[in-house]
Amino acid sequence: MHRISIIASTVVALLGAGSTAAYAQCTLPNQLMAGDVADATKVAANFSALANCADDQAPAGSANAIQYNGDGSLDGAPLADGQTLIGSTGNPPQAGTLTAGPGIAITNGPGSIAVTATGSGTGSSVDWLNKAAVVKPMASAFTMQTTTTPPPGAAVTETARGMLLSVSSAPDNRAVMAEVPLPAGNWQATMLAVYTGPASAFVVPTITVRDSVLNRAISFSVGGNGGGYRFDYTRSSGGIGLNSHAGDVQVTDAGLSTPSEPAWVRLARNGASLTWSFSRDGENFTPVYTVSAGDYLTNLSTIGPAMIFYQPTHPGWNAGYHVLSWNLAPI
Repeated sequence: MHRISIIASTVVALLGAGSTAAYAQCTLPNQLMAGDVADATKVAANFSALANCADDQAPAGSANAIQYNGDGSLDGAPLADGQTLIGSTGNPPQAGTLTAGPGIAITNGPGSIAVTATGSGTGSSVDWLNKAAVVKPMASAFTMQTTTTPPPGAAVTETARGMLLSVSSAPDNRAVMAEVPLPAGNWQATMLAVYTGPASAFVVPTITVRDSVLNRAISFSVGGNGGGYRFDYTRSSGGIGLNSHAGDVQVTDAGLSTPSEPAWVRLARNGASLTWSFSRDGENFTPVYTVSAGDYLTNLSTIGPAMIFYQPTHPGWNAGYHVLSWNLAPI
């Protein structure tokens, strides 16, 4: 019979030849002491235990996978760009990405996660800006919609400060909108924007809700009213819902904010009602108009800023609606 010292040296040689990795201590089922006669059954059981232990501690998963203790053996978690391991109580760690909160943008790349603030970063001392409340919109999150015949040069573009809806001229019965899907239940959309362009009676920068099934829309805005301004609740239809004016309700008051200056507006759904409010500072909002959510629309599909040109006094003027902050959230 061979001595156990010969067997031990053979085991070490086999493990060393197979891998240069360092293995944790393995437990053998049979303890053989120096001078013991080697029993083939016990030696085979020890070899099997060593082999299983080595397998358990060998790298798992695909190439470049992170290794972790999976109930006594190594498991692997491959990570994509920007992913990190996130703990899960009583379960293996999960591969996941960071989620951006309001005012934050996260960009994932190979071996990198960039976290940046999306506020405009300017005018912190100006009351109307309320920098802490600014959520810079990303044009890529919106879909541009227009009347069947678009306004000339209609575009929705990214800017250093937010998102710009623009046209090179404003012919009658033309409109451009940047929309996002509406959540179910109650919600509120808060926007800070400034309009540059003609502002006659039915030429209005708006926050618009569209019914994508019936192709109708309702718009809430402040536009021109002779030499002053007025709030206007406008219904429209045709095309995707923006082609033609289908009626409106007006509210006039000298306290209304002007569209040609930066102004905060908010449209909120609360149960069966929609309420439009405005604010000078982004904190204190004054409700101006409440209407039934089913007044003209059956399906509240999308929402977003829009420019609508009905009966423009200066159709040759260009126009731009610069959205500096946009936040749509369930309530």
